[in-house]
Amino acid sequence: MRLPISLVITLVAVGCRAGPAARPPAGAAHVPSAAAASVCDTVALGWRATGRAEVRQTADTTTDVMSDSAAQRGCAVYASAPLGLDTTKATAFFWNSEAAPAGWTDLTRVDADGPDGFSRTYERPGVRCQIDYSQDGGDDSDSTYVPSPAISEATFCWATGAG
Repeated sequence: MRLPISLVITLVAVGCRAGPAARPPAGAAHVPSAAAASVCDTVALGWRATGRAEVRQTADTTTDVMSDSAAQRGCAVYASAPLGLDTTKATAFFWNSEAAPAGWTDLTRVDADGPDGFSRTYERPGVRCQIDYSQDGGDDSDSTYVPSPAISEATFCWATGAG
């Protein structure tokens, strides 16, 4: 069963914390904010509520993002559901490909979409989040191909200094 892209975009994960030895690279902007951490907590909670996802949450990490030229410090949630999700449980996820959550704006200039997943960046005053979703998009050239139900999502949120 192939999940609708709107369901897939809502998935995310959580789990471990970076230790004191984890230092951001030179040029990393902003420190993780309480607002970003709150979003990560909400995303992780949704994934855990499915009862079918492996979730890992990182409170302070640094990564390159598509919407900014400098690496950013923030929080991250990594979720995977090797057996897929029950579509009735997945509708409660924070992110939705049909529309940005209330109060958020989709930065469409940095969106990417394809049969095997997507990348979206949402923002609201003071916080920006990049969501990367992966799935088996199937094989249109082979009608007997059965796609894997596995899905995974990574959500990374950081403070923007606005707000």
